[in-house]
Amino acid sequence: MPTTMPLAKSVRERALSTARIGFLATAVLALLLGFWGLEWHSRSATYNLGRSFWDLAYYDLQLFVLGSAPLDSAGPFPWPLQVARFLAPMATIYALFEAARVVFASEWRRMGQRRKAGHTIVVGETPVADAMVDGLRRSGRAVLRATAGDAESLRDAGVAGARFVYACADDHDDSSVNVLAAALARQQTRTKKAGDLNVYAHVSDPTYALALRARHLSQPVTGADFFNIDELAAREVVKRDAGSFGSGNAVVVVAGLGPFGQSIVVELARMWQVSARAHEKLEVVLVDPDAVAVEQELRQRWPAIAETCELKPVADLARAFRTPIVPIPHRVYLCHQAEDEAVRAALTMASLWRGGERSIVVRLDRLSGLADVFGPSATSLLDDVEGRLHTVCIGKLVVGTDASGTDRIHEDIYERLAQLTHHNYLRRELQKGNTMGSSPTMVAWEELADEYKNANVAQTRDIGRKLAAVGCTVAPRTDGSGVDLADDPLLDVLAEHEHERWMDESTKQGWTWGEQRDNTAKRHPSLIPWEKLSEAEQEKDRAAVREIDDVLADCGLQIVRFAPAQP
Repeated sequence: MPTTMPLAKSVRERALSTARIGFLATAVLALLLGFWGLEWHSRSATYNLGRSFWDLAYYDLQLFVLGSAPLDSAGPFPWPLQVARFLAPMATIYALFEAARVVFASEWRRMGQRRKAGHTIVVGETPVADAMVDGLRRSGRAVLRATAGDAESLRDAGVAGARFVYACADDHDDSSVNVLAAALARQQTRTKKAGDLNVYAHVSDPTYALALRARHLSQPVTGADFFNIDELAAREVVKRDAGSFGSGNAVVVVAGLGPFGQSIVVELARMWQVSARAHEKLEVVLVDPDAVAVEQELRQRWPAIAETCELKPVADLARAFRTPIVPIPHRVYLCHQAEDEAVRAALTMASLWRGGERSIVVRLDRLSGLADVFGPSATSLLDDVEGRLHTVCIGKLVVGTDASGTDRIHEDIYERLAQLTHHNYLRRELQKGNTMGSSPTMVAWEELADEYKNANVAQTRDIGRKLAAVGCTVAPRTDGSGVDLADDPLLDVLAEHEHERWMDESTKQGWTWGEQRDNTAKRHPSLIPWEKLSEAEQEKDRAAVREIDDVLADCGLQIVRFAPAQP
């Protein structure tokens, strides 16, 4: 399937090339035969026009416009002229067709695109959009590109019949440009057989993206969400690096505390929580002119960082490697938004080269073409410092060369919260002494059975409804001053909501009440009203409600109340 579209395009290009060669041959043959035939005809008794070379050449050219003067006579005409008088108009007709095709090609293409169905639209001309288009096309998906996210551009790209829209325009000057494109895409009239439209908007500002997802939490529109490419790339980078932290110095350096750098710190903290070395502190050296302010913000917003990391702010990279500030780090993440600064540091600061393989990670976006420059092979333009230098192209890393990474983009806020719920479960169980793989649930989220994944997602989907029922909502976490449900007077109200949700979910799955739990027969003794539960069973529901605080905090959110609680 991935080769179908390129093959069809190649066939069309060969056919067009053949037609053009045929046109050229026809025109040349008509010219030659026409001149020969006119010269032959000029020697006849009935010919009374000019006989010079230039006269004959002029009459020859007139054959192409159906108006050559020698043909006005009754004839007879020599056979070369007879053939030329038909070949020349044929060449003219084809030339007119080609001219019309060129003039109206864009309009025909636009009309054809508007009628397409089941395709994907990528909005924007950024490196992220480039990676998206490349990955989708490699996977065999039909992709149309809209340079802008206005309604007219979306309609020209066939939004009425599209299946997916990825809004990836440059939003550094206008942070809402992709949000607006997503909203406009969903407002467009759909064709009858088009099905649902799935819309995903890239938001470069992670705090703004989080705020949008927070509002989306209580408005569960299927197939619409917001994503930050730096956050997704950081998650993937740390996931790939996790296995290398088994031994050695528990020290990393993160230089450049933009969205990617801060996301790297967050993901390292989460990774460390469930690692075999969770009893140790992970030392993270933060390198940035605003490192002190960023350190305070990270500690306040992300509980995982405060729990697992010892942060050391440093103003510049050179100072970070002056002893005794930092020993040989396990990883150095060069996350500068000015990518040339990161590349320059990786190539000029020999003090960075003391680590092992892939110990220097360089973030690339605009300069992603440099990723292929470094390598260990003889064909590489530059060496990779004996395997120490590893470049990360954030768009390609997330999307993948075959669009496999679009699943990460499609993760909505509910699935992300479900993943964090499972992460917290693993962390608690590991603290109790249980080990990974000791039970069907003691595995990474990617390996978790669907029934457990679905249960976690169902629980998180109800968070917005629970909070709304008690006059609360969610907002980006700032200083941790949000509502603490553990001490809230409405704790039992929310616990009863959770029990009712669980009963409804279990009943739909075929469970019924029974004195003893029987997983085979699907019987459960707790399928009774809240007030009839034992105190121990009610406490389970309270615990599930208390966990909402932790899960939201791990996602960078907190609970806020519109009005004082009324028990």
